[in-house]
Amino acid sequence: MRNVVYLLVRRLMNRRFFTKIFISISVVSFIGVFSLVFIYQQYYERIITENELDRVQRSINQAGFNLDNQLQRVVQNVQYLYYYSDNGSELIGDTGGERPVGKLEAFRGQYSSEVESVFLLIKDNGNGGRETLIHDQGLDRVPGIDYRSHSWYRSFLAKEADMWSKPTRDHLFYQDRSYTSIYLTIGKYDAEGQDALLTVRLNGRIFSDAFRLLAASDLLIELKDARGYIVYSSFPDGSGSNEAHYLRTESRLSYSGFQVQAYINKEAITDKVRQIQVVNPYVIIAILLITLMISFLLSLMLVQPIKKLLQLMKKVEIGDLDVRFSSKYTDEIGLLGRNFNKMLANLSEMIDRVYVVEMEKINAEMKQKDAMLLAMQNQINPHFLYNTLEVINCQAILHDAPPVSRMSKAMADFYRYTIDNPRVEVELGTEIEHVSTYLEIQQERYPHIEIDMDGLEPFDRYPIVKLTLQPIVENAFHYAFVGERDYYLKLYAEEVDEDTYAVFIEDNGHGMEESAITLWNERFRNGESDVPEEERIDGPKRGIGLLNVHGRIRLRYGEGYGLELHESITGGVTVRVVLPKEGKRG
Repeated sequence: MRNVVYLLVRRLMNRRFFTKIFISISVVSFIGVFSLVFIYQQYYERIITENELDRVQRSINQAGFNLDNQLQRVVQNVQYLYYYSDNGSELIGDTGGERPVGKLEAFRGQYSSEVESVFLLIKDNGNGGRETLIHDQGLDRVPGIDYRSHSWYRSFLAKEADMWSKPTRDHLFYQDRSYTSIYLTIGKYDAEGQDALLTVRLNGRIFSDAFRLLAASDLLIELKDARGYIVYSSFPDGSGSNEAHYLRTESRLSYSGFQVQAYINKEAITDKVRQIQVVNPYVIIAILLITLMISFLLSLMLVQPIKKLLQLMKKVEIGDLDVRFSSKYTDEIGLLGRNFNKMLANLSEMIDRVYVVEMEKINAEMKQKDAMLLAMQNQINPHFLYNTLEVINCQAILHDAPPVSRMSKAMADFYRYTIDNPRVEVELGTEIEHVSTYLEIQQERYPHIEIDMDGLEPFDRYPIVKLTLQPIVENAFHYAFVGERDYYLKLYAEEVDEDTYAVFIEDNGHGMEESAITLWNERFRNGESDVPEEERIDGPKRGIGLLNVHGRIRLRYGEGYGLELHESITGGVTVRVVLPKEGKRG
């Protein structure tokens, strides 16, 4: 048998392309059709079952969601009545007055569709354990029923009252129904020598009404509380389900913890499948005839488009990505051709995208390097000046000139920070030390300017781009302190949120026009890197510049960080530097 099959396949492979396609499609189609006869029944039943389960699942999810919202609203209003207003104190404190009765009556009337009864039990621990039951006048107690036999009362005595009671048929008033319901209980214990329990009996209809439109003879519903007790059941005897005859799906209510279980009768699904079995033989015969005809047509239509597609693939192999397949048909070959075109378009787009990303990465690295180079170039020639200042310091010490020694040492420390620290990012405490060195130098020239840097210690370990604060302080000395009067410069920091902090440089100097502050903030937001030529101040530009500082911060940490200008309360300028609390490695 094996040899016979081998010979047949070998002869088929030597036939024309048209013949091979026709025979192959016909054989495969016949095998598929006859295989379908064996698997169709199981497959269709599975699909029907899955669709029915999905439909029921969505229905009980929505019904459970609505019920959960209704229960949550009732519980929240009960808690508000008892805890979050003056009602609770009035209810407990006025055991003999009419106000508690009126409040309970108003509450029951407001939520009459959800609440059957609401009453308050107060136990005076200092008066022989005397108990007072407060309820509105619209409730009449049923003779012979003692609340002391109810489970909620026993929990109250044990001071273990839960919000949700077990499902029960216990009732105390004529207005209470006898069907299964749930008590909501909220207790206050040892409050000025009294124990109090507010008890609300829910209307059992809110559970049945929630699933009234879903429950049917072929779809039965059970609602269980968080502990597994049945609150509502649409089974005729109310005793629960026999899962051997049903398919089960369930949904859990997020707030109350209740669980909705739906049971679909398997027999109902089987009946639907049997209805389809009648037409199966006719469908199979029609499919076989259509298969023969389609096999012949496909064999004709597939030959030419496949040859054309193969030619295009050969062009793609040699690197031509501009070729495209065109076909007037919308069959599988047409779909294959469109996917082929889409693949080429996506491939071209991915190549362009990778190229753009690489170029943006290179440009960003170049901007970072240019910014750091500009920062370094705006400092005085480093190594030679650093060594010269060290020599001056030694000579000042030898010749007993402390002011010269302090100045030279401060300047040496100032340039050591620039030269010896190659890191782009430092801790705020390190940057503050650099600013302190700069201010020490400036105070030799401006001794009457008051400096305030208190309160920065809690922020010392937060990250900051190197050479951020000193250029801003330098701008204050250059532009703000003009004229003869008392000046101050204040540096402080504040928390912005859990991920961000801000450093402030505030002065009481010459200040800026409101339009100028707005213009600068607009430049910060737009990411401009330079000041227009016509707006520059005459003479060489001192410091690195605010735009340079802002640009380096954004290159390091991204948008959302950087500089902002504001008018200070004394008429000067406040520079706000927004930074992340977590730095960026590298």
